[in-house]
Amino acid sequence: MSLFNCNAAPESAIRRPAVANRFYTGDPAQLKHDIERYLAKGTKLSSTPPIILSPHAGYIFSGPVAGIGFATIDKSVNTVILIGPSHHKYFSGISIPAVDAYETPLGKVPLEKKGVAQLRKSPVVHAHSDAHSMEHCLEVQIPFLQVLLNDFTIIPIITGDIKDHAAIAELIYPLIGTKTLVVVSTDLSHYHSHEEAKEIDTRSIEAILNSNTQAPLDACGENPIRVAMYLAKKMHLKPKLLDARTSFETAPPQYADKERVVGYMSIVYLPEESAANQDSHGTSSLSENDKLFMLNLARDALNKAVKGEAPPEPKEIPPAALEVCGCFVTLHRADNGNLRGCIGNIEGVKPLYQGIIDNAKNAAFNDPRFPKVTEEELASIRMEVSVLTKPMPFTYKSREELLQNITPGRDGIILSKGMHMSTFLPQVWEQLPDKVEFLEHLAIKARLDRGDWQSAEYKKYQAIHFAEK
Repeated sequence: MSLFNCNAAPESAIRRPAVANRFYTGDPAQLKHDIERYLAKGTKLSSTPPIILSPHAGYIFSGPVAGIGFATIDKSVNTVILIGPSHHKYFSGISIPAVDAYETPLGKVPLEKKGVAQLRKSPVVHAHSDAHSMEHCLEVQIPFLQVLLNDFTIIPIITGDIKDHAAIAELIYPLIGTKTLVVVSTDLSHYHSHEEAKEIDTRSIEAILNSNTQAPLDACGENPIRVAMYLAKKMHLKPKLLDARTSFETAPPQYADKERVVGYMSIVYLPEESAANQDSHGTSSLSENDKLFMLNLARDALNKAVKGEAPPEPKEIPPAALEVCGCFVTLHRADNGNLRGCIGNIEGVKPLYQGIIDNAKNAAFNDPRFPKVTEEELASIRMEVSVLTKPMPFTYKSREELLQNITPGRDGIILSKGMHMSTFLPQVWEQLPDKVEFLEHLAIKARLDRGDWQSAEYKKYQAIHFAEK
């Protein structure tokens, strides 16, 4: 990474850094070191995402979440379209500054003049200098790119009031090539308590992951997010959540205020086939340390819930626990192995660690088959966690073909017919090893007739399950 770009523009056409030494250090060597430390927490994916959603607060707050997203970027990217919200000026449409380059302590990055000129042909594209001069949302993304990429240009877009997000996506779409990255700059909810923020942010994240362009979003970058959602539809991309935390979880202890937090997320968009592959196989293996973290988290969540305490807030979360996937938490009696509660979700809508916390509490309190777990029982309960791959549908033309599609001991099965649905985890094969008997009981669990399994619809998934010793 070169600290100075020889292609940078003359001094008179430079957008100077506005938040150096405020949102991040102004020392080039220290800034590079900080960013490399944030990037080290992320991992490469099987393909480079064409779009990422990245937070834009001070680095000590949002840097850990931003780094996980930027770590997925390939060095071949040569054009970056930056889209962020206006914090300083109200206007309609979008704005691109009348400058030739952006400067940070790591050097100057030139604008992609051809793309900018093409956008300026539209009457909704403006050049409001006062919307850019003090704006931090794009500036804080650029040092990450300077550390990662060798030579690149940018198209910096600030959004104002937008009535038609699809139309803005149509403007931007022709500028996206195979080596183009779109970085959408946004934070989530602002200044709620940590517990309130987690609930609010989960709803916004679920809307994004479901590609619901009309759903409410509590985010300062709402307009940029909606533009990205329309872009993703045109590009046949699917969103994948990499991380979601609040400033209480990311900040150093001296800055961690639990009653007044800001939410952050890192979401990448991947080609549909690649996203499906990530969902299907991203959790196909877990290290022993991953399993120990999840079991300890489930135990801590159970104990705190039963004692009426606040849920755990883990600080050091392994990457596997940040995956968005289904999970179940199962409680067994340690003396005889009998079931004491089991709750989970087949599809992932939040990071795995958060699902484990929620399901541990629900298994203790909300399994209708059992009374609530009491504090006296805690020592006699054995925890089990099941991490699920994404359920995949399969079809069949005959009874025999259906049975051939199922592998006992490996496949969890979801049966659905009309409004009726039920599932058995792969562990259930231990009690029902015969395929027909397994599916008959699955139909009965869905409140169907025993023989209705032969005309139902199916999905199957796999699970990694592990328990306290």
